[in-house]
Amino acid sequence: MSVHPVLLTPAGPHGVAAYARAVAEEVRALDPSVAAVTSDDLPALAAGTPVHVHVTERLWGASPEEATERLTTLARRHPLTVTLHDAPQASDGERNRPRRRAFYASVTRAAHAVAVNSAHERALLAEEGVWDGPVEVVPLPVPALTPGPRPRPDGTVGVLGYFYPGKGHDEALAAAAAAGVGRVTILGRASDGHAADLDAFVRRAADAGVAVEVTGWLDDAEMAERARAVSVPVIAHQHVSASASLTSWIGWGRRPLALRNRYIDEMAALRPGTLLPVELSGLAAAVRAAAEDPDATWHGIHPVPVGPADVARAYLAWWAALPAPAAAAGPAAAAPAADSDARWVVGNRWDHVAGRDPEPPRVSVIVTHYDQPEELARTLAALAQQDHPADRLEIVVADDGSPEAPVVPDGVTLVRQEDRGFRAAAARNLGVAASTGDVLCFLDADTTPEPGYVRALTRLPALLSEAVTVGRRRHADLADVDAGVPIVEAGPAYELPEPAWLREQYARTGNLLQSDDRSYRFVIGAVMGCSRAFFADVGGFDETFSAYGGEDWEWTHRAWQAGAVLAHVPEAVAWHDGPDWSGRDLDRVREGNRQTLRLAADIPVTGSAGRGLLPATPDLVVHLAGEHPEAAVFLCADAVLAAFPRALVVLDAPPSAPALAADPRVRSGAIPDARVVWRVDRPVLVEDAEPLATRLADLGQGAEGRLRVRAADGTALGTAVARRARRRAERWGAEVGFETGEIVASGVHVLRDEPHLEAWVGGWGGRDRFV
Repeated sequence: MSVHPVLLTPAGPHGVAAYARAVAEEVRALDPSVAAVTSDDLPALAAGTPVHVHVTERLWGASPEEATERLTTLARRHPLTVTLHDAPQASDGERNRPRRRAFYASVTRAAHAVAVNSAHERALLAEEGVWDGPVEVVPLPVPALTPGPRPRPDGTVGVLGYFYPGKGHDEALAAAAAAGVGRVTILGRASDGHAADLDAFVRRAADAGVAVEVTGWLDDAEMAERARAVSVPVIAHQHVSASASLTSWIGWGRRPLALRNRYIDEMAALRPGTLLPVELSGLAAAVRAAAEDPDATWHGIHPVPVGPADVARAYLAWWAALPAPAAAAGPAAAAPAADSDARWVVGNRWDHVAGRDPEPPRVSVIVTHYDQPEELARTLAALAQQDHPADRLEIVVADDGSPEAPVVPDGVTLVRQEDRGFRAAAARNLGVAASTGDVLCFLDADTTPEPGYVRALTRLPALLSEAVTVGRRRHADLADVDAGVPIVEAGPAYELPEPAWLREQYARTGNLLQSDDRSYRFVIGAVMGCSRAFFADVGGFDETFSAYGGEDWEWTHRAWQAGAVLAHVPEAVAWHDGPDWSGRDLDRVREGNRQTLRLAADIPVTGSAGRGLLPATPDLVVHLAGEHPEAAVFLCADAVLAAFPRALVVLDAPPSAPALAADPRVRSGAIPDARVVWRVDRPVLVEDAEPLATRLADLGQGAEGRLRVRAADGTALGTAVARRARRRAERWGAEVGFETGEIVASGVHVLRDEPHLEAWVGGWGGRDRFV
């Protein structure tokens, strides 16, 4: 890597967090240029900055799924190198093992490079199906402690670390009892949630004639003092991944008895003479021998190979040898550089071209008019005063069938259509057809622009062909104001209230930087701009609109679904002659209902369409690809629709089961142009749709446009793609403009070929009958 990563040093008492802090301290002692940050510092860290993190799921979330979400989100913003701890293995149990596998698999796939603390752990990753790519081994260090005088042995067998079942305490107890050692010291406390297990252990020990002392939490000095005093140090954990307990014993000068396994054999070879590997069958005899010869439990080696400074050097060398990471998938790294010719950004991040000014584009201003000669004269006069180059500005008046043809100055193009009601949509299309500019700027005749309006509104569409901009429409009573008075004087002098709801929404969304599927409501057609190419790609305004309002919202929603980048440009000010819609003399409830009914079918997103009615185009399509047993197809379709009642399930072949054929939400053939299409490669049981439902609902609204979905056990289940991402891929010929995320859906499971349908429909079957 060209630079060392920033080291994340999480707070808290967790052993992995403490180790991360210790490694960072040693690395910075060797190279002070390496930065270290806490979790609180991450939001301020520039996107694309490489970061090194130490990983175990409990350090990153309350569940493996939450930890997966947090880490993969971080990886989308920063190239990550990771050190994995506590690799999954058989001792995790049948419930936790698949979830932990899925967590570690997601992390390794998202990471730039992976390290572990032992060759044993590297082998575990491959054996558990987590990762078979390159893995660096950086052993846990032995603390560099100065040997002190040996204390008098206290006559106990000592086990170091948190107590939990499987940690080796029972094996140590059995060996102590068989060896005639009547006391066991637990150096630590019960792991969270295992206090009752510790109490049961103490009772079992008493029944065996062995007294147990539990020291509880001790600071470093107290722990070293107690550990050096025990007569026989024992490590009997057979399902270890890497052991800080072992390195601690060795650092204190002790030579512990350690049950043989692949890891213990590896450590014995790495640090010869520092531990006593024994088989389980020989542990009692080894305890007896050690109790009789306490000197045998001290190694006398100083310094011990591979100390903290050695580990720090190993990390620095590893990072230096890695290839430079690709740009992070986060929006800042993935956006075009400021001097790039690329005409796209990730998601809606128009702020990434905030510092760029294009060559003044060729602009066509389309002025929609109906029988407002005074207002039109004022607007055309204001357009003549624009600071955009006059030779790159074209004015087209599109008249919607006024009783008399409007009078326009020389150089202004006039096009007309017959009067068949309010047809602003058709008039705007007519004006576009008569224009030639590369950027289109829409105005209404009664909306008069300030001198900088055209330049401000067209900057983004000239840089980003997908940009749709909306200016600031202010209001004034200009009825008695001469058309020759400059609008920058007349507007403020006769100002009317500005719509508070619109101003508040622009503030809330950062001028539409944080847009979503319902942000179309904040784009006003009377002050809108876009590129000609994008307007043609989206298609013109819907000419079936023949009453006031809604045509601009329908077009903007269609543009958003086609991949538009929405932006409010507050410096592009135009003054509307008269009050906002809410201040006009009309039946606002009736008019609002008319518009809502008209748009409910055109904009089938939550908050715009009906709550229960099925839209003409579904929001979500689940495409079950391939051929599968009929029972599995039935259960998959039923479970998907139970979780997503308004979705559509599409099969590659016509459904054969009558129950499937009877439901209009199950069909075969062409895939509808849904907001999200999730291709599922295998039949699944959707037991709990969260958090998958949340990610699917958000898909395409931010930076994430594609989502790789994995089952609870990590099995790949295909990819969900937002319509916005599909459109951009079609437009640019490549999957640009959106990130690809990943989720391990804890409530989704791969179905067996013949799930037990009677149990499913009857509601009395457990998961094991289906998956």
